[in-house]
Amino acid sequence: MNHDGEHLTLVWFRDDLRVDDHEALTAARTEGRAIGLWIRESRGENGLGPRQLGGAARWWTHESLRVLETELARLGIPLLFAAGSAADIVPQAAADLKVDAVRWSRRYAPAARRLDEQIKTDLAEAGREVHSHTGALLVEPWTVSPQGGDFYKVFTPYFNAVRDRSVGDVLPAPQKQNSLTKADRQTLDWHSWVRDLNGLGLLDGTDTGSDSFASARTPQWWRTTVAEHWNPGCREAARELADLSEGVDGYADSHDVPADPDSTSGLSPRLRFGELSPRQLLAAALNLPELSDDDRHAWIRQLYWREFSWHLTYHLPHVESEPVRPEFARFPYEDDPEALRHWHDGTTGIPLVDAGMAQLWQTGWMHNRVRMAAASFLTKNLLIPWWHGEQWFWDTLVDADEANNPVSWQWVAGCGADAAPYFRIFNPERQRERFDPNSEYVSRWLGHGPGGVSQAERSHGVCEPIVDLKASREAALAAYDRMKSEAE
Repeated sequence: MNHDGEHLTLVWFRDDLRVDDHEALTAARTEGRAIGLWIRESRGENGLGPRQLGGAARWWTHESLRVLETELARLGIPLLFAAGSAADIVPQAAADLKVDAVRWSRRYAPAARRLDEQIKTDLAEAGREVHSHTGALLVEPWTVSPQGGDFYKVFTPYFNAVRDRSVGDVLPAPQKQNSLTKADRQTLDWHSWVRDLNGLGLLDGTDTGSDSFASARTPQWWRTTVAEHWNPGCREAARELADLSEGVDGYADSHDVPADPDSTSGLSPRLRFGELSPRQLLAAALNLPELSDDDRHAWIRQLYWREFSWHLTYHLPHVESEPVRPEFARFPYEDDPEALRHWHDGTTGIPLVDAGMAQLWQTGWMHNRVRMAAASFLTKNLLIPWWHGEQWFWDTLVDADEANNPVSWQWVAGCGADAAPYFRIFNPERQRERFDPNSEYVSRWLGHGPGGVSQAERSHGVCEPIVDLKASREAALAAYDRMKSEAE
């Protein structure tokens, strides 16, 4: 492409699908012209790269990219799409487009980070500038550590260490550049690696994260359920950010009430796909003058819990598949496909768990209090390995990321960093009585999961509890004692 000697930068978008507060994009426009690139990546045999997107995430990504393409076009910046190995595509794109530099926002999961390092080396050897930028986190993981230690393993000391750090100012969208001529656009699209958005196959039900029941149903599932509840894209995210006070006011007292639609901000998928940056969210919360200190603190604390999850993931290469506490590698989990299917389907006979699984199936999201109850029930009452639940959430949640999802599952299962004592087992009936005393949440969602068992059918004994809560709690504690005795 002819750019008349002007400095040309390829901006590789990943989980940063926005134009505001985008350091890599702003730097590219400061130096000259920019071209955007997004790749549906596949991991090679070496295992490098990001985790394959789950079903709900693939739908969200497709829709968010469609909006990003429009927003970039308004700035005169083309967005190209490709699919395959980023290790091959990025250097090839840089060469074919004759760019002077490549920029991207940093990734922190170890396999993705190692891939980026490899690509950076290849580009530098080819004589191109390469720059990585902050954008996904408020605090870079390597910049904070406890005195005399390598990294924080407990949240509260981590939070106290980083909460007052300056994170810089929110950047506006970059200046518009001259739009491409029709001939230049045709030249871009001519390259063999370029696909259109529909050609990425994000909506075709293939190559999902866990190859699970949800993956098999993806084409029907997202069209009839999840798509009815969300409007992906950075444009809608900006509107929701402007209304942040509605989801934060009263947060300290109401965030555990699943029936209250305003008990949370609902911005977690916006953050997961980078439609909003954490810096935008922090700045917005700090600049709400009418907000109480308790509400502000409670909400910001949750923002830093996400940071802590990435802090752990950066330092623990196998958090996705191996317990942080190594003794749990010997935990006597049970192989019970039938019980797992009941959990998937929302037919366990435990109302709060089944309502949560139905909300997840219908919306691609579940209230956090219910997530904890559902996860505890799977791992401790059913003694099913935590990674089975983690994979299901990975495939069905619109906000599951490579850090928060496994770290949170390990926390509930008792095998993670900063995990609650194992004997702290969530009783889902007591959780329902405490946080949904009038059964508003349960009444709203029961009967809408994959299993489709209505409340009327339940009242006639169609869906009896598959396990006794008291007896299964005792069995879980006995299993924990066996694990400890074997480790001694």
